[in-house]
Amino acid sequence: MVVATLLWGATFVVVRDSLVGLSPGTLVAVRFGAAAIVLGAFALARGLPRSRGARRATVRAGIAGGLAAAGGYLFQAIGLTDTSAGSSAFLTSTGTLFAAWFAWPLLGQRPGGRLLVGIAIALIGSALLGLRGGYRMSAGDLWTLLGALCFALQVVALARWARDGDPVSIAGIQAAVASLCTLPTAVDPAAQLAALNGTGWARLAYLIAAGSVVAPLLQVSAQRTLPPGRIGLLFTLEPVFALGFALAFGGERFVARWWAGAALILVSVVWVEWGEARRGAARIPTATA
Repeated sequence: MVVATLLWGATFVVVRDSLVGLSPGTLVAVRFGAAAIVLGAFALARGLPRSRGARRATVRAGIAGGLAAAGGYLFQAIGLTDTSAGSSAFLTSTGTLFAAWFAWPLLGQRPGGRLLVGIAIALIGSALLGLRGGYRMSAGDLWTLLGALCFALQVVALARWARDGDPVSIAGIQAAVASLCTLPTAVDPAAQLAALNGTGWARLAYLIAAGSVVAPLLQVSAQRTLPPGRIGLLFTLEPVFALGFALAFGGERFVARWWAGAALILVSVVWVEWGEARRGAARIPTATA
């Protein structure tokens, strides 16, 4: 999940710059359509799940995750037309923290005390990353927050079925559903793609390979073992990575409180994961003489 958030952290700047030549609907439909072809070919080469239960779980996870992902990526792309990459990353991470709360009524998984404290610390850190003058939210911010809530539902959907399904097939179905759902919102995709220059194609290639194939596959694989609350917390690393990419390559500048927010997010993730690692080690039986 850390590697996945690193890859996704770079996409905020890349998506923002790609929207100069592509509409939000075209960008999302094309990147996930291409990802579906790659993942589908890989899944067929590996072989589909043999058991009926695994196939059923794979299809359910792919469809449910794809529907949620379609809303998440489309709304995020729309939001990036009216907000900065840093603010988009903050709002996305804040929304995914709701995965722990959605998992409670939907999956019956009540978040523990340590996780709740970690989420609270990460929420404060995310707020520091997202604070701007006037404490107002633009239309782009609201679209982004709506997309973030969709991502939280996606986390819960994958938590429900990914454990019993095939990760590659799930990621492929998810990409196909996301592409098909957003295709009606695409504006003359053939003409827009034909107008792209070399830099535009390079951005699109990164979004397809890293943001739509590798990172989603890593997320699905991680959700076979990690509960949705911890997945949502790990997603708060996205604005930390996005902060670095936006500073290094996106031409954005950040004040001291944003660095403090990044530090709080890192502290919360390390603290929760360290506690889980200690609990896991305590459950391992020791050899006796």
